Amino acid sequence: MLPTRSPASSSPPMPVTLDAKGCLPSTPKASFVPPLLSTAAASAPKSPFQRHGSEKHVLFCITNAPMALPPPTPIVEKKRLPPLKMYKAARRASGPPPPVITAPGPFLFLKKVQSGSYGDVVAARELDNEWLQGAPGRVVCMKVFTKATALLRGLIPGVVQEVIAYRNMARANLRISSTSEGAAFVMDLEASLQDENRVFFVMELMDCDLLAVFNGYRFSLKHNAQRWICQTALGLAHVHACGIIHRDIKPENLLIDVEGNIRISDFGSAYTRDDCAPVEASQVYTHEVTGTWAYMAPEMLANRRKAKFQTQKYGPAVDYWSLGCVAFELVAQEPNALFESEEELRKYQTWHQTVHSTSYLSFAGLSEDAESVVSGLLHLDPLKRFTLPDLREHQYFQINDGLSEFACTIPRNCQRRHQSREFDSFPLPSADAEPSLIDGHPNVFSLSLDPPEMDKDDTFEHFGWINPQGIWGKQK
Repeated sequence: MLPTRSPASSSPPMPVTLDAKGCLPSTPKASFVPPLLSTAAASAPKSPFQRHGSEKHVLFCITNAPMALPPPTPIVEKKRLPPLKMYKAARRASGPPPPVITAPGPFLFLKKVQSGSYGDVVAARELDNEWLQGAPGRVVCMKVFTKATALLRGLIPGVVQEVIAYRNMARANLRISSTSEGAAFVMDLEASLQDENRVFFVMELMDCDLLAVFNGYRFSLKHNAQRWICQTALGLAHVHACGIIHRDIKPENLLIDVEGNIRISDFGSAYTRDDCAPVEASQVYTHEVTGTWAYMAPEMLANRRKAKFQTQKYGPAVDYWSLGCVAFELVAQEPNALFESEEELRKYQTWHQTVHSTSYLSFAGLSEDAESVVSGLLHLDPLKRFTLPDLREHQYFQINDGLSEFACTIPRNCQRRHQSREFDSFPLPSADAEPSLIDGHPNVFSLSLDPPEMDKDDTFEHFGWINPQGIWGKQK
């Protein structure tokens, strides 16, 4: 089992946020602040049977995307119309039938890779007609949420925000994918599926997260720090181009594949623009306080315990502050958080406002260039804080032959996706094998895009979605 760092606070830990990780679970930060449920990103029209602002309304809104299931026809009182009006009404109602969407699956359960307070993360293999001939399908990660538990514990806002962010990225990718070099370093949601009792987020199965590396797992910090800061910065630029502020960049949410490449994940705390237009570094957009305390920018923390009219809005620069906190852990001699208490942050703010002959970070044993990168990302003024253009030109990222790490970072190839070395040798059952229960899960998942058949639970209507640019997006 991988070692884990103890949380900075002695208070009871917050519920584990499940993520698309192919490693053992990391210890969550106890200072995590959950997001607020916001309908700002819901762009679909209102439904007559849904109350504006309710969870059901938001879940209805976020399905208004390519490949989404059409909303059900609201029940209305039928009126008797004259024959001519009935004919015209029938003409208006006629049109092309809704697209037929084939749900992926079934999936073969392989292994539980993480267990949280309200669900599991499992590795599963896609089964299709090729499997019947003995050929293995893709290995994917499934975040499995239990509906009843999510509703009982008030976890729906984070789930909704995450799906909104991934769907907005899918829309924005149609506009910017050909020009964005950072998309390869951001996780994709392949599908959100459901059965009667559970919701499934299907993603790529990753090898580990950055926190596991800090705890000694597999990868070398010394040889990868430069590359990981570069890839995270490129990923953030792509996220911002999609109209999203992540707001919870931290080691647990930076996943690493088997080749050692970073992918940004977990958008449960994200702010999303409803029009998918880019968020600009010089602009401000929201005032919510959400994320993990040790990685929150000062302009966000300043809004704590204030009435809404007293708060100040902030912009995407908060993500670069969080990257600066992560970068410090990557390049310091000991990978510990820089600001684990309010007192430490106040000391830094006081130091930053005065003139000193030595650096605040001199205690950490950083090289001059690495210290310059971290200090630039941790500038107290959001308008002077480093962003991607500043990092591109920085001496820290220069490597041999006068090339920059940014010029040498190759976006990941599509053929390498959804593969995991650990499961390549997993034996396949015979075609007539009966499904069995392993760790509480059916051996074979049969998933559906249809609404759940539950009399008392209509919250998850229209939750099914397939990424139009993902592995199942192009329906045959």
